[in-house]
Amino acid sequence: MKLGWKKKLFVSFGILLSIFVIVYMVLILTMEKPPLTEFKSCQSILAKAKRANADVYSPEYYGAAERKYQAALIEWKIQNERIFFKRNYSKARGLILTATLKAEEANASSGANKNSLKMKYLQEAELLKKKLDNYHDLFIHLPLKVSLRKNYEFGKLSLEQGLNAFSSGDIMLATKKLNEGKIRISIADKEVNVLLKEYFSSFSKWQSWFAATIRLSAQNNAYAFIVDKIQHKGYLYYKGKLSKEYDVEFGRNWIGNKFFAGDKATPEGMYRIIKKKGNGDSKYYKAMLINYPNDEDYAMFNSKKKQGIISRNSRIGGLIEIHGEGGKGADWTSGCIALSNSEIDELFSRAAVGTPVTIVGSMKSLSELLN
Repeated sequence: MKLGWKKKLFVSFGILLSIFVIVYMVLILTMEKPPLTEFKSCQSILAKAKRANADVYSPEYYGAAERKYQAALIEWKIQNERIFFKRNYSKARGLILTATLKAEEANASSGANKNSLKMKYLQEAELLKKKLDNYHDLFIHLPLKVSLRKNYEFGKLSLEQGLNAFSSGDIMLATKKLNEGKIRISIADKEVNVLLKEYFSSFSKWQSWFAATIRLSAQNNAYAFIVDKIQHKGYLYYKGKLSKEYDVEFGRNWIGNKFFAGDKATPEGMYRIIKKKGNGDSKYYKAMLINYPNDEDYAMFNSKKKQGIISRNSRIGGLIEIHGEGGKGADWTSGCIALSNSEIDELFSRAAVGTPVTIVGSMKSLSELLN
């Protein structure tokens, strides 16, 4: 009787154990598997995108892929910490699938974005180069503050560094250097544009002066000399036609008119030669004295003195000449117009006492110069 009871108990225990094992095996066999294959696939595509510099050229897609991948890893860890039959990897699988899609998009778009960045860089670099060339050709002689010149020099250096980086295939560094240069050039341009806009407000007056001077040359079948400050050129006309052009240098504060003695500015107006000084008669090799100040200069001087723009103790000055010893590549005179000795020889032989000398800020409008 006792043996029968034990046997029944043993059989019952065996049945329960079998049921437990079967249930356990069913749970093992039917539980959701972690997305190992999906993770490996995503890792491979992310690595491929990284090699294509997608983190640089397609940062939005690549960043999204990385974030989804990390979120999938966290979700996987959370599920692994749960009891095995309660694990659910569907969220991790969804996240890794999204990460894979974003990685594919990053990989596909990085090449196109890189080419787009290349084109954009080349276009903007060309524009910056034109600005720098324009500055060098037209405005290198402008009497600018040291800080402004440094901005232009920084822009030039940044452009060179950017082009070197571009040649090496580093588009992002090239773009960074380009942007640094653009910022500094933009700062300088704003100040220069204000300066030039104010200066060129006198353009209509200059235009009437040089047009009248050319007409006078044509009417008298004679020489006339027109000085263009912005271009740093002197133009010799004969019978109303351009005969010769010369490089000229001025006082260091040449932009704007001359107001008083000692301001290191070169006057603007319609003048004439009143005296020629041969070699040995002038401080500066040969020279031709002009009739500065004329009536208009006296009127302007007295008006500005009355308004308090210039000191009551100021003098109007004089002794403005076209003389030699130029060719220094800088503006250095006290207000005179300097040519090289060989060119003053030539001009001296052609001009005479009475020859018109007209000095203007520019013979071209600002828009013509900038374009």
